[in-house]
Amino acid sequence: MSLSDYLLCTGVFIAILATQLGTRRPDARRLLLPVGIVAGVGFKYLKEIPSGSTAHLIEAAGLALGLLFGLASLALIQVRRDPADSRLVTVAGWPYAALWTAAMAMRLGFAYGSTHWFTHALAAFSIQHQVPAATYGTAFVLMVLAMITVRTAGVLIRARLAGATVDFGALGIARRFAR
Repeated sequence: MSLSDYLLCTGVFIAILATQLGTRRPDARRLLLPVGIVAGVGFKYLKEIPSGSTAHLIEAAGLALGLLFGLASLALIQVRRDPADSRLVTVAGWPYAALWTAAMAMRLGFAYGSTHWFTHALAAFSIQHQVPAATYGTAFVLMVLAMITVRTAGVLIRARLAGATVDFGALGIARRFAR
């Protein structure tokens, strides 16, 4: 990973935590913005998904980790209805931040380790199993996208179950899907 890649990952991480920690009254734009950001980043990295059975297993593992981390983050965020105006209220504290930090540290640790600590072992594995180098980045992008999508969809579902309203007024096309 280049310095700009590390900065991009760190920026997305900071943006996610800054917009979700504490007690929030998110509207649809605030809920969907992280999904849009990661999808945009995904376009940079997912131009061509590497092929091969081992590559696909690694990508599937990234997707599975994202689903698990997404479900865990959903379990750590409170979703309720404000009795005064029926709007959605979310509450996320230090356990939520710790989970996101652990996921970030894992991704950046692997990226750094692959170029500094276990370069030869990873190269040998990749050659032996015909895994293109882009596979690892693809797996991590899929992980982040799944994590954010699961958490966002889960918050929207839990909001609906709690009877909370989410303002879709600023999002024209999203309003149609919310009905």
